[in-house]
Amino acid sequence: MGEGRAVRETVAEILDALEEAVTGLYPAWLPEAADLTGPGGLALPAVRELARRKVRGRRDLAAFLADLAARSLTAGRLRLPRQSVPVETRAEGLAMAFATSFGRSHTVVLATVPEELSPAREETLVTAGEWLTHRGNLGLWLTGAPLRTVDRVPVLAIGEYGPASSVGSSASSVAGSVAAGSVAVAGRPHPGSSVEAALERALGAHTWAAGRAWNQTYQPHPLVNPIKIDLLWQEERCVVELDGREHRSPDHLAGDRLRDERLIEDGYTVIRFTNERVLTDMPAVLRELKRFLRSRREKHEG
Repeated sequence: MGEGRAVRETVAEILDALEEAVTGLYPAWLPEAADLTGPGGLALPAVRELARRKVRGRRDLAAFLADLAARSLTAGRLRLPRQSVPVETRAEGLAMAFATSFGRSHTVVLATVPEELSPAREETLVTAGEWLTHRGNLGLWLTGAPLRTVDRVPVLAIGEYGPASSVGSSASSVAGSVAAGSVAVAGRPHPGSSVEAALERALGAHTWAAGRAWNQTYQPHPLVNPIKIDLLWQEERCVVELDGREHRSPDHLAGDRLRDERLIEDGYTVIRFTNERVLTDMPAVLRELKRFLRSRREKHEG
């Protein structure tokens, strides 16, 4: 990159954090693979091929996304040899995956500036941000302590959050971007589920619903089959399942009972709503979720 070892290391740290976020967002950034779980059978080669198809004609980017999809599918438990990937390719792939997860066209990373950062470190951070913006297709916003020695970064006030510094990005781009590290929702509803989409629209209007994650895979260790969870609040250990009519069959009821028992044994509470109830009595569904989440948070704080 030519800007020095410290800048390279800072860029790598930012991309590492973004890659961790993208892995946690799977399968939102690759919705075609929403029904693939665990590394067994054909799931792993299938998810790699689906990732490659997103960028036909870009061999380097396709290879990186294929590896990223494989790591995401196994939640990082499957150790894969990391190929030598140009940092520009890695930044582009991560920016694409993160933005896709939220249906956006760009990704903006939010980084917190520590107190009493040295002038040299300030310069390194800003230079890394400029590199990511101009060559990595990423925006970078800085929050936290103000920059004291670097004066080429514009400072803007953004609503109730106070001043923030923009490195190589404009205020207009923030409205269409997502900041890594300040995400109120991970994943997204299944593209084919109008019920999940309706519930997400309703939850999106309430701050108490922050921290939710859609369509996550839960696998406490590799020796048990993974569980696909419709909606999860990890901090509150709350699992929400949305049940269609097929869940009324004896086989489905037995399978759901076994899933719930395993999750309960691991400390989760499982709340089930029928699709009909979500669509016809949304206020009651929201009240029940709000009451449960607040009780868990109050217990945790206590």
